[in-house]
Amino acid sequence: MLAKKVMRNGTDIDNRIIEQVTMHHLWKELYDTVSYSPALHSLVEDILENKETELRELIRMKDSLESIVMAINNCDQREILRLRYFDNLPWDCVAEQLDTDDIDWVKHQHRKALKKIHVEYTCCCDCDGDDFDADEE
Repeated sequence: MLAKKVMRNGTDIDNRIIEQVTMHHLWKELYDTVSYSPALHSLVEDILENKETELRELIRMKDSLESIVMAINNCDQREILRLRYFDNLPWDCVAEQLDTDDIDWVKHQHRKALKKIHVEYTCCCDCDGDDFDADEE
């Protein structure tokens, strides 16, 4: 499994969690609204349970990915991973956030950070049991 592929699961994860919370609230409102109909109530209850499960999975994924990032001891590399994946910023914006014009340096630090990810993860991605490999850019 490529480290980059795992980190891509964190792309814009905060917004995805917020969207999932919003969807959960909407389904909860519908659940309360259709209480007059047992069949509809039951159907919406099942969907609501699925939404809760999806939300839990996203929160666990975020926690796991944050742990991966925090395990990297270089603060610039940690920040690059956060900005690139969690905030979904393009390279030029990542460079700007780090007060540099050198996008090549940012990409080089990104590659070095990915190479430091040497864990086997199954909860953060559509894994097929492979080890992480950071050689792909």
